[in-house]
Amino acid sequence: MQISREFKGIFLASVSATFWGVSGAIAQTLFDTTDINSIWLTGIRMLGAGLGLLVISLVTQVDLWSIWRHPRDLFQIAAYTLLGLMPVQFTYFLAVEASNAATATILQFMGPVFIALWMVLAHRQFPTRAEGLAIFCALLGSFLLVTHGNPGTLVISVWALIWGLLSGVTSATNTLMPTQLLTRYSPMTVNTWSMLLGGILFNCVQPVWSIHIPLTALNISKLSFVVLFGTLLAFLFFLQSLQYIRPTVVSLLDAFEPLSATVIAVLLLGVSFGWLDILGSILIISTVFILAIGQAPNDRSAENFKARKTAKSKQ
Repeated sequence: MQISREFKGIFLASVSATFWGVSGAIAQTLFDTTDINSIWLTGIRMLGAGLGLLVISLVTQVDLWSIWRHPRDLFQIAAYTLLGLMPVQFTYFLAVEASNAATATILQFMGPVFIALWMVLAHRQFPTRAEGLAIFCALLGSFLLVTHGNPGTLVISVWALIWGLLSGVTSATNTLMPTQLLTRYSPMTVNTWSMLLGGILFNCVQPVWSIHIPLTALNISKLSFVVLFGTLLAFLFFLQSLQYIRPTVVSLLDAFEPLSATVIAVLLLGVSFGWLDILGSILIISTVFILAIGQAPNDRSAENFKARKTAKSKQ
């Protein structure tokens, strides 16, 4: 039986988003059961994924070296790594560490709202009706998620709220910063060098050997999943899905990320989600559908869309 191109694309995009969501839940278990922290785990994740991408790029003969002939582009890679990729990885894990994978992943979905606000402030480009509706849903959803409708009460810690919102902000910068680079180089090239640089810098702050983690089969499996499945394969599957289906369809399937993180957090990790949490989460996740449907008549090119998750690893 021949599998259609659309089914391949939908399958790859769904698995990619699910891997990202599950990796957040696994990170939560590592924070709860070992002495590792967000700096250490982010460094391991980025360095491991960067080395994996380097090997794959060399085997598949991706042109990694042309960027080294252009100092300005190397400077942009460094700026993107420091201000986009490293912060989005780090703040997401900090939000997971301060709360749980479900809350952190959902708050990171505020990223498109911050992009729309940036377009207003920096370019005087006011939101369309779809973008305005998405902003309203995201703000209302986040209000319900963190206060349960009572503005005088926080149902999550202050640090969880701060890191969650910063995760959304850095998700926006991670989307906006590499767009020019992606017009000249492949996502594999940009992502490989940024992952490697970020992993090296994090390990300069806290080397892999600085924290002792019991090398049990379970802990090794968890770390391997975060690096290999939740970062490396998730990114590769995401890129491959764009060969079969439109970017707007991929963005709709992105909802599997918070969905998978929430399901695992509730069913396996004992995270409590009431009906106001569920409603707030639905409102925030709905922004993906609203924005995707709103842009459907003018679907973005695959190359521009790749900027959104060039180095996620969201997560």
